[in-house]
Amino acid sequence: MGELDHYSRLVGDVYELSGDPRQWGILLEGVTRFIDGRVGQLAVFSLKQQTKPTWRVWGHDHNDYKTFLYRHATEDPRLSYILSNPGRVICGEDGVDPDQFRASALFREVVEPMDIEHSLVSYFAQEADVMATICAMRGRAQGPFGQTERQKLGLVVPHLRRAFELYALLDEAKAKVGDIAAALDIVDAGIFLVDAEMHVAHVNRAGETMVKSGDIAVRQGRLAFRDDRASRQVAAAVALALAAARGETNITHAEHMEVARAGEDAGPFRVSLHPLPAGEGSPRLATRSQIAVVVRQPGRGGADVARRIQTTFKLTPSEAALAAALAVGASLADFAQQRNVALSTARSQLKALYEKTGTNRQGELVARLRESLDLSLV
Repeated sequence: MGELDHYSRLVGDVYELSGDPRQWGILLEGVTRFIDGRVGQLAVFSLKQQTKPTWRVWGHDHNDYKTFLYRHATEDPRLSYILSNPGRVICGEDGVDPDQFRASALFREVVEPMDIEHSLVSYFAQEADVMATICAMRGRAQGPFGQTERQKLGLVVPHLRRAFELYALLDEAKAKVGDIAAALDIVDAGIFLVDAEMHVAHVNRAGETMVKSGDIAVRQGRLAFRDDRASRQVAAAVALALAAARGETNITHAEHMEVARAGEDAGPFRVSLHPLPAGEGSPRLATRSQIAVVVRQPGRGGADVARRIQTTFKLTPSEAALAAALAVGASLADFAQQRNVALSTARSQLKALYEKTGTNRQGELVARLRESLDLSLV
């Protein structure tokens, strides 16, 4: 099978298999082989629910890897570098001094015995309050991942991001109700299930509210926006997303579009597109549905995030500012520079955060902060 055929089949698998965790091992094997990795890991976890991540590993004993994941992952010195680069494809070892890393207990007790010294990682956060990581690893004999492998994973990650955001939206809703239409109704984003020509098959309750506001419309059965340019923008993006889902073209990112709303003071809608697996949904929803158009109101600002964290954990304003920065992926050094405070001051505030949140490590702290928030990270 040629590279193009492999990529085309892999993209199809992303949308077909991402909605069923039982199939993630097959999906992970395809991604790992595509970028010439020896061991692959996929982890998806919610920022809202205090639950352990749903994860899969390929290429290594499941139980051995489970021990690493739950006992040692938060000790990994590469973690802060990974968390500070959301949405990018990076080599995890680029963020640490190689000699110090190899001298660490983690390297001696876990990394070297498992032969996973080199890693290619993409960590991405979703509008559906979920974080996901895809990671391929290999040992010293194969050497570090190069630019070719980075580019390959970079082609796949936008599809993974779109697919797992939709999975997270539906998974959260299905946990509360059984009927798919009712499940969509409890999602706070507007969801419009449409075909390639924007014909609307189903609108959830939040979407109906948006239609009543007048900024979004269903005209002659098709999804449209009050601003004609926005309608053309979304229609073109839908066509591109569906073509990419079929492997006919590449997408290099999966960022959310901003769509203008009426009124000078009205913030833009944030629109994301998520191709649906073939046969997804229920006969009660029209079978023509090919893609979910997810529309969100303008998000919260950083100041609001800091206020909510401050209230939740009884922090001082300066501690809350640091917590909010860490929660969205900033490093301690970045925060100190942006706030024009000494790094030692930031470290003292970090120590106070550990005490007030009942955590011991920065990775654990970030996870705890995100669990407490109903926020969207991009």
